Amino acid sequence: MELAVLLALLGAARALSTCRSLDLEAARRKRIEAVRGQILSKLRLAAPPPADGAGRPLPEEVRALYNSTRELLRQRARLHPPEDPEEYYAKELHRFPMELPGDGE
Repeated sequence: MELAVLLALLGAARALSTCRSLDLEAARRKRIEAVRGQILSKLRLAAPPPADGAGRPLPEEVRALYNSTRELLRQRARLHPPEDPEEYYAKELHRFPMELPGDGE
């Protein structure tokens, strides 16, 4: 009997509560939309570009510049092999005393 009364009171207390349960998925979707809007704003776009890649064709000058830069980087990589990581770090330790003898007394 006491359990039934307790459950009835609990149900009544829940009905009077003004707190809503937190929907994490809705909050996540809202945050993603806010970030998407910020990115579009920074890019000065009203809407995202089409996903199928049916945008404007790439100008030939841009394509030529990209290809020449890529070829130049390949040539540099062939002429100058990557440095040995051990050569990057110092081999000797130099110590420079900052206090003159007798200053610490």
